[in-house]
This record gives sequence, C-alpha cells and structure tokens, in this order.
Amino acid sequence: MKHILIIWTVVLLASGPLQAQDSLRRVVPLPEIFRLTETANPSLKVSAAGVALARQQTEVARLQRLPGLNASLGAGYMGDPLIIDRNFTNTTSVAMPSFTNSFALQATQLIFKGNQVKNNIAAATLREQLAELGLEKNTQDMKLLAAGNYFDLYKLYNQRKVYADNIALAGERLKNIRRMHAEGMVTRNDVIRNELLLSNLQLASNVIGNNINILNKQLTTALGLPDELLILPDTTLLEEHPAVKDIRYYQALVPGHQPDVKMAAKSTEIAQAGLKVTKADRLPSLSAYAGNNLSRPVTSVSPALDAYANGWQAGLTLSFNIASIYTAPKHIRQAELQVEQYRAVEMEKIQQAGVAVNAAYVKHNEAITQWQTLEQNRRLAEENYRIIEKKYLNQLALAVDLLDATNAKLDAELQYTNAEINILFTYYQLLKTTGQL
Repeated sequence: MKHILIIWTVVLLASGPLQAQDSLRRVVPLPEIFRLTETANPSLKVSAAGVALARQQTEVARLQRLPGLNASLGAGYMGDPLIIDRNFTNTTSVAMPSFTNSFALQATQLIFKGNQVKNNIAAATLREQLAELGLEKNTQDMKLLAAGNYFDLYKLYNQRKVYADNIALAGERLKNIRRMHAEGMVTRNDVIRNELLLSNLQLASNVIGNNINILNKQLTTALGLPDELLILPDTTLLEEHPAVKDIRYYQALVPGHQPDVKMAAKSTEIAQAGLKVTKADRLPSLSAYAGNNLSRPVTSVSPALDAYANGWQAGLTLSFNIASIYTAPKHIRQAELQVEQYRAVEMEKIQQAGVAVNAAYVKHNEAITQWQTLEQNRRLAEENYRIIEKKYLNQLALAVDLLDATNAKLDAELQYTNAEINILFTYYQLLKTTGQL
C-alpha cells in the first residue's frame, strides 16, 4: 500500500507488566503462524496421534515374521489308582508317586502361506503412509484456515483504521456545519444528519473491535498462544508480490503433491495389498515346529517310577483349508471390486483437484484485477467527496449530496484497503490446491 494502514504497538511477552492494558500486543508474522499451526494446533495433534498409532500397528504386523514360542509348567497331586476286577468285587490299591510336575517348550515357525505375512506387513506400512498423508492434508487445511483468520484479522484492523479516519473527518465536518448553523447558513436538519452519520460510524467501529476480539481468540486457541495475547498482523506482508506461474505448472503438480490425490492413490495400493492377502487364503500353509517335554512321574511302566521322563520332537506341518476351494473365489472377487472402486476414486480426486486449481488460479487473477479497479474507484470517490464538500460549504450542494459522497468514499476505502490482502489470500489458496502450502 502507498500509506501506512496501522501503527502497531509492539510489546514483547517478557517486557514486564503493562500499564492500563488488559492484553499483551505482539506482531506475529505469517511464517510464525504456519509454524505454530504445525506444532500446536489441537486438530493436528489428533492426526499426529493417529500416525503414531499406525506406526505401532506396523511394528505389530512385523511380529508375524518371528517364530511362536510356547512354554508351560504344571504341578499337581496324583492319587493312587484302584484296580477293580470285572465283577467289581475285588479292589486293589496300587501305590503311585503322588507329586506330579511337567515342563514343556514348543517353537513354531510359519514357512509358507502365499506371502501372507509379507503382504500383511506391506498393507500395514501403506496404512501408516496413509495416516501420514492424512496428517499432511490436515496440516494444509489448518494452515490455510489459520491464514484465512490471520488475513481476516488484518482486514478488520484496516477497516477500523478507515473508520477512525472517517470518524475524525466527520467530527471536523460536524464542527463546520454547527458553525454554519449558528450563522444561519444551514438548517438544524443538516446538523442532525451529520450527527447521525458520526454516531453510525462510531457504532460500526465498535462492532469491528468486538469482531477483532472474537477472531483473536480463535487464533490464539488454534495456535496454542496465551488468551491475553493480542495478535497484530505483519504489515510488511503487503510488500510481497508473489510471482504466479502459468496454470499448466500448477496442474502438473496435482498428481504428485495434492494430498487428496496422494491419499486416494495410497488407498488403491492398500486395496491391492488386501487382494494379495485374500488370494493367499486358498494356498496351503507350511510350518515347522520343535518342542521338548519334561514330566514326572513316569507312568508308562509298571510300577510307576518317581523319576523324570524327557522327550523332544521336531517336524513340519502342512495344512490346507478345503473350504477355501469354493469360498476363496468370492472373497477374491470382492477384493478385486474394491481395487476397481479405489481406482475410480483416485481418478475422481485428480479431476476434482484439477477443477480446484483452475478455480483458485482464476480467483487469484480476479483479485488482482479487482484491486486495480478498486484503487481507481478510491481515487474517484475521494475526488468526488472533495468536490461535493467544497460545494456544500459554499451552499452549492445539499446535505444529502454530501452524505452520499461520504458514504461512497467510505465504501471505496473499505473495499480498496482489503483488496491487496485478497490477492495474498487467493495466492495461498492456489498453493493449497496443489499441496504446496
């Protein structure tokens, strides 16, 4: 802008107690807004927790590659057995070692299951990457939201400055009109009209102040800043003039950078991994096992021996689910249809992203054109106001003409003062649609 819109009072957080102020004031640059969004935004903390959970699930899936190891330890009391003849007439008690204990150890290792374990780990890894892409997407969304609130706050400060200038101007004009009324040059009605205008300007300025407080609270909460901090936008932002490239450049960024497109592509990969896992269900499973068993007493001889018997075993187990012959094809077809669905979603996301990039590009150029037009409108409105004011003071124009010129000047200033901010915001919107924010 050609003139300074707002004069900021910068008070650092460590500057000590403030006098006659309820809030701390600090200029917060936009890059710091983005940094605080990434580190302190509550919504992003939830997404980050989801990424941590997905990573742990991947680690759990990798455990399937480890062998299974089971150990058991038992102890008990065994009573003496009774030997009974076939007529149930004679019984004989046989002394047995009463205390029993055993210890068994067995290890198993899956050797082949159609790469099911490998595909399960791959699917878990893809879900982890999908969670990371979700965090990336939410970060882009939250950064744009924070930028939108930041620019809205900037606009409100600009509007309040415009109203303050017009209130001061209206006050000076009211003094002149009251003097002219005292001299009998204008009617009491002219004084009332200008008093009403000044009152409305003051009311509008008060509403803007309330909106600043509301928006400031939203920003401090989202950024993890103290509630008492009053955020002041960085006025040097308007000195930046981002160079926008040809639309084909931004369209080419969509497939490899746009978060929604990348998430759709990753979902397709997950579906393909799920298809491989489903196909493995119709293959046999081959496992190796080895074990050792130590037990007491030895009951395989008579009389029983109060001693330990140790035995070990090792071998292979081959199993096949016969029911998979007729159930697996239906599950495989279901998985194939899911892959086709995710591919269609991926294509849809690419098309939607292309439309969004085109819209953002058009809106950015529109904002530039609008700023150029509003700059001219502001100059014309100011010139018109000066002419009408001189005519009114010379009793060559009516009070209603002066009020119309005043309102036109105010409206033109309000629109122009935020036009440059709109250029910056639409630029960041364009970056967000390509995943570059």
